[in-house]
Amino acid sequence: MRTSSFDGATIEYPDLIAFAFNPIIINLYGKNYEFVEISVEDTQTGVVYQDNREMFGESVFFDISSYVQGFFDAGENNVDYSLSGAVNSKLGREFSISVDVPDNSFGFNMFVMWGAMRVGERYNGNRKLTWFKNFPFSVGLYSGASGSVEVTVDGKAQTPINLSGQNVWNLMLTGIDAQNTVSFYLPGSSTHASVFDHTFDLTFKGLTNTATRIDCEVDSSENGVYLRWINRHGMYCYWLFVPGDEVRQVVNDGEFLRNNMQDYSYVNGYHGGTGRKQRKTENDTLPVCAPLVDSDTYDFLFELATSPVVDMFSGYQDGKPQWKGVNVSVENFTKERTALQDFVCTIILPELNLQSL
Repeated sequence: MRTSSFDGATIEYPDLIAFAFNPIIINLYGKNYEFVEISVEDTQTGVVYQDNREMFGESVFFDISSYVQGFFDAGENNVDYSLSGAVNSKLGREFSISVDVPDNSFGFNMFVMWGAMRVGERYNGNRKLTWFKNFPFSVGLYSGASGSVEVTVDGKAQTPINLSGQNVWNLMLTGIDAQNTVSFYLPGSSTHASVFDHTFDLTFKGLTNTATRIDCEVDSSENGVYLRWINRHGMYCYWLFVPGDEVRQVVNDGEFLRNNMQDYSYVNGYHGGTGRKQRKTENDTLPVCAPLVDSDTYDFLFELATSPVVDMFSGYQDGKPQWKGVNVSVENFTKERTALQDFVCTIILPELNLQSL
């Protein structure tokens, strides 16, 4: 949290970055105003949400997280995997906030990611990924300012990727040909932090002069169930799973339609309990497994189960990857103390439309 003096009062307001699903608090206290109004403006679209409140004594409190959530539409994002370089993921947005009191106002800007942080967690730190080379793939990276990302392919330096400003980027791997590893390195800055810690007072501590290194190990597998999801930090993630046996459950739905008793006929096989169910539904599920993964990979895959945006790759059409939205079954996940363990979850496939009477 940042703190400033304003018009004889004290205002506490969010850090330079925030997460849409964490509390985003504005607290004004120390002076009694007739009203306090806040305006939340998306600097990209110019759309503004406003909230006007009366003070309770000499204080007033706002949590604007619900407002900023309304500016995102993560479920409708389309990633163009034919592009190269750094592409806007649309999972981060800059907001201009105005706090207005009679005859005065206080303003500030902040950058918000479509995600949530756990207390004590690091955002945009070093990490290792698996690049499934035969499937669509991108690497998520936050940058606090413009700059360039150093790229190393199988130990050889390549042309850097330029970043045009503060954003959550998709680094596209189109045109990169690696046999073993690809590494991305974003140098630290003394003025604009790209790595943050979520400290225990619910604030974000920017770590200046702290670099981000992402190592991608190449996997050339061609078969499996390939899933894409948005993790809790607002970045796209990918994994190729081993499929299990698909389960198809058929259930009755609607009313029971009895035969017409006036049309009694042995030819029609009529008896008192004969009739037809108005409709049925089919629910298909598919268990998938990532065998023998380490602790960090298990945590990485677990966020698949908590993500509201999960897509299954269904092949190419006219050279473009096709995805269909799926859900992950709600269940208990037990992380064992062993060095390696299987990660298993159940995918709920899209509902199949059937005939009805």
